[in-house]
Amino acid sequence: MSAEERYSDIIDKSWDSDPDFFIRHPRMSLEDRAKIFAPFAALRGHGDRLQEETGKLLRIPRVELSEEETELLSDRLSRIQKGMDITLTYFEPDHGEEDMGYYLELSGIVRGVDSVSRVLRIEAEDTDGKGVLIRTIRFADLMAIDRV
Repeated sequence: MSAEERYSDIIDKSWDSDPDFFIRHPRMSLEDRAKIFAPFAALRGHGDRLQEETGKLLRIPRVELSEEETELLSDRLSRIQKGMDITLTYFEPDHGEEDMGYYLELSGIVRGVDSVSRVLRIEAEDTDGKGVLIRTIRFADLMAIDRV
């Protein structure tokens, strides 16, 4: 049996021939139609794995600051107070390797400066934009404080 024979009863049928068609089958909203064509992850976790592998290639060694840079950083650090809005650059060591890692930039509100533990606590927007997180950054990992 051919396709024409199988569907002969509906091939030439027009939309307006059945007045109750849209009552039985209401039109889908544009938002719902868009969901039908939304991409899906055929390889779950593949994107995360690629990002992880790419990150390993971008790892760099820790840079030692000169005396002048250390003094400038220390001066800016001494002016930081709780509640200030700052932007800083810091070194994030890679898993277990203290001398290899990434330099990251962070903007947020200072939630605490602990000179005894030598850490700075910053409240910053989560990377996915869904909330806020408190980052604890060691003074030794600071590279630059851009906005004080």
